[in-house]
Amino acid sequence: MKKVFVWICISALLLTMLAGCAAPTSSPSPDSTAVTQSDGAEPSQAATSGEYAERITLSHNITDADKQIDNALYDYFSAKFNVDMEYIPMQFGERHEKARIWAASGDLPDVLWMDLNENIYSEWCGWVDSGLFAPIPDDLSRWPAIEEQFDSMIADELFTRNGSVYAMAAMRDMASADFTVCMGLVYRADWAEKLGMRKENDIYTWDEFMDLVRACIEQDPGGNGPGKTFGMSAPQWYFPDMFGIYQLNTYEWGFEEPFFIEIDGQYVWYPTTQEYIDGLKIAKELYDEGLIWQDNVVDTNSTMYIDLYYAGQMVAVGAHATIANLTSGRDKMVESFPDIDREDSYTIAKVSSPVDDTFFWQKQSPCYWGANSISATTTQAQRERFLDMWNWLLTEDGMLFRQYGIEGSDYNIAADGSIELLWEINDKGQYVDPYASARGFYSRPVLNDAEYAFTNVSIPEADRQDGYNAWMWDWENAHIGKVDYNMLYTSTPNKDTLGLFVAEVKAKAIELLLSSTPETIEADWRAWTDSMMPKVQLVLDDLNGLDYIPTSYEDLLEHMGG
Repeated sequence: MKKVFVWICISALLLTMLAGCAAPTSSPSPDSTAVTQSDGAEPSQAATSGEYAERITLSHNITDADKQIDNALYDYFSAKFNVDMEYIPMQFGERHEKARIWAASGDLPDVLWMDLNENIYSEWCGWVDSGLFAPIPDDLSRWPAIEEQFDSMIADELFTRNGSVYAMAAMRDMASADFTVCMGLVYRADWAEKLGMRKENDIYTWDEFMDLVRACIEQDPGGNGPGKTFGMSAPQWYFPDMFGIYQLNTYEWGFEEPFFIEIDGQYVWYPTTQEYIDGLKIAKELYDEGLIWQDNVVDTNSTMYIDLYYAGQMVAVGAHATIANLTSGRDKMVESFPDIDREDSYTIAKVSSPVDDTFFWQKQSPCYWGANSISATTTQAQRERFLDMWNWLLTEDGMLFRQYGIEGSDYNIAADGSIELLWEINDKGQYVDPYASARGFYSRPVLNDAEYAFTNVSIPEADRQDGYNAWMWDWENAHIGKVDYNMLYTSTPNKDTLGLFVAEVKAKAIELLLSSTPETIEADWRAWTDSMMPKVQLVLDDLNGLDYIPTSYEDLLEHMGG
């Protein structure tokens, strides 16, 4: 508890130190169904008489585009910056494909939000080189919060092409923990209690947790009826890795995808290592026994795996257990089962390695999540307005706006600095967010609000505490696999063309879960990786021919300038 208090004090101090963010403006409309509001709130006197005398339009792609404008947040923001936003609809699952379509057609939004990860980074580099984007100004003194955020991560190195920065990154919200995340299984702790199998602090050895899953399937503590309780599931992007492959990765480089990793000064293809193969064999055993939900191999829409959990038919599910996801998961469980124990219905489990009861795997994520690039077709005025907007969103006032809304109508600040939230409270004693679907535009491009998440009074106290405790436990007790920025974000001819083979690896692993036997899966896997090596070797040759190959994370950060 003392540790929590100290951390909150540090958070409060950091709260006073944060500075803001900003945003650009208009250009072609990439989608005929764009949602726009040009007759929104009456512009404030400051907006119309000062530096924002010119009203500007900006287009920006976003999920839930239709929910962004008809609310007080939009009216306030639009008036403050004298801006009209034209929101371009985009589903999260189509983010890469839409970016490619817009780039190829020359129909980019004024500000393109991208999940700029390793799957599309090399393409983005090509778009920059072809002149699609405008550079971020070298001198950010007008936008000190943006400058501070860039200085605190290595994104400026990743997003620099030909001497200029071409994207403004959204810092991940776990900077305080060296960008580690809580990745693992959430489970029905209430079922474990009912069966007398719950472990203290939800810490399990691998065998103990699998015994629990097996017992829940057999004994049906949820009363679903024979054959209607399933074991474990995961979204496609974590499947089947969540069930044994992650937990056997003891290397320093441990991002969740089956990439290339440095071993003894050389890059190797991780799927060819014995650790990966042994993890795949464990997943196969779990699948054949039925502890893994059998339809996980075909759950391509990425919803049924979690729908069954919310329907009370799944024991555990793979998750990135942020506080937001913890709150969302628990709220959905209570929505389905009003009398359920909220915290025990969606609980973070700490599960050891299958081969070492003292080893707990966790991962680091890249320092940023997503980025915004400004179209080269924008005007100088649009670009500066964008940066002004985003700079403000990173200030303390901007953070409070993103979390709570408008001072005086959504919240007040007491004399002691505490937040008095003015939102409606439901019959369960929880605040009802009036802007639940309208926060994406203000948060996604900047994030960087971890210091606020643990003190956000709109989030149930139990969720904040449980999330913090799990996060701290992982940070202090788990092996944290680090991100190799050098491998992920270095552009080389063959890697840019052939990629990192992640989709191929996952597809083959799923295929063998279905078609191989426990006795043949290793040989089948090795035969496939051997057949892939002519292409893979081209990428390996590129990587191993680099001027720098990291041997430690500290050296890597020094090399990258972070």
